[in-house]
Amino acid sequence: MTPLKRICIGLLMARALLAQASPNVDSSVLPGTAMPAAPNMPYYEWNVCPGEGCVYGQWVARGSVMVYNTYRHERFAVARLAAGDRVSARTGVVVTVKPGIIRMDRAVAKYDLKPGDKILSYAYSGEGFATVWFNGRLIQGFDISFTKWPDGAGCHGASCRATYLDLGEHIWWAEVKLASGKIGWVNMNENDFDGTCSLKQPGHHAR
Repeated sequence: MTPLKRICIGLLMARALLAQASPNVDSSVLPGTAMPAAPNMPYYEWNVCPGEGCVYGQWVARGSVMVYNTYRHERFAVARLAAGDRVSARTGVVVTVKPGIIRMDRAVAKYDLKPGDKILSYAYSGEGFATVWFNGRLIQGFDISFTKWPDGAGCHGASCRATYLDLGEHIWWAEVKLASGKIGWVNMNENDFDGTCSLKQPGHHAR
């Protein structure tokens, strides 16, 4: 992960960590989709722009970028961008190949989560929120800011109630329109663009 991407991902995390570690929704009215078994892999989440401040719009390639006809396995290359080329990013999909695993270290009674329980995580949407599955429900926009991340990010001290055991494997594909008018897909795990983040820091491009 590049330093600029870390800035973008981490900038709003501090605000999320100030939130109550214990959710405010009673488990009897837990939002989400009833799903007794976890989603089959791969799992696709559409119109997601993962990370803090992530936005679709006018992007500028920071290096050579291969553009494909699709995000699917049977894809083939349709164009190659050079550094400085501009695209219009339209939407995207986060493909979870392997879900992340969060272990509860302390109870969260309002969600009926006990020490040792596991939460499976999918696309991270920023500010401490992610799509998760636990206790037979798939929930989008669930607050996981009570979780300590492997790199030391996330919660600290008394606010910690869980630990990421495995971040999983997720691939972010963005659909872009080239200057030529051609539509294609780029693997955002492998490429960098300026303009992907609405957060701006002095001396840095938006990412």
